[in-house]
Amino acid sequence: MIRVTPSINDNYQPNKSFNLEERDTIMAEQKNSGTPKLEDSQSVERIRDIIFGAHIRDYELRFNTLQIDLNRLQQELDRLAEQLSDQGSDFNKKLQTLRRDMRETNDMLRTELRQTADKLTYDKVDRLTLGELLIQMGNQLKGGDTVSDVLSGLTKIE
Repeated sequence: MIRVTPSINDNYQPNKSFNLEERDTIMAEQKNSGTPKLEDSQSVERIRDIIFGAHIRDYELRFNTLQIDLNRLQQELDRLAEQLSDQGSDFNKKLQTLRRDMRETNDMLRTELRQTADKLTYDKVDRLTLGELLIQMGNQLKGGDTVSDVLSGLTKIE
């Protein structure tokens, strides 16, 4: 008799042992009997089931569970990738809209600034012109003109 010690993950049964002599006897009988190949394959399957059956079924169950989990995770990953792609395209659209709005606002502010600068330039009195005007007023006042005459002269200039 040979005692097989399974790994930690296997369903360990300490009193379970496999009889190799019994297995060899079954195999010898099948060779001698001349049974067809179908019965040989069934016997091999039976022997496998006797020796490894519980462990193989356990591993198959674990493998199938892992495969189902893997498929589920792959579907979830695909869904999340699609969601991320959609969010990325939405983000790009919003970013383009914001850029366009910023350009338009920038252009409006620049136009308004230019208009204000032009208005100030147009409305503002040139220092040189103002100086000459004051000199003329001073000369007129020196020359004996009255303030009302000087002011009436200013209205004629405008």
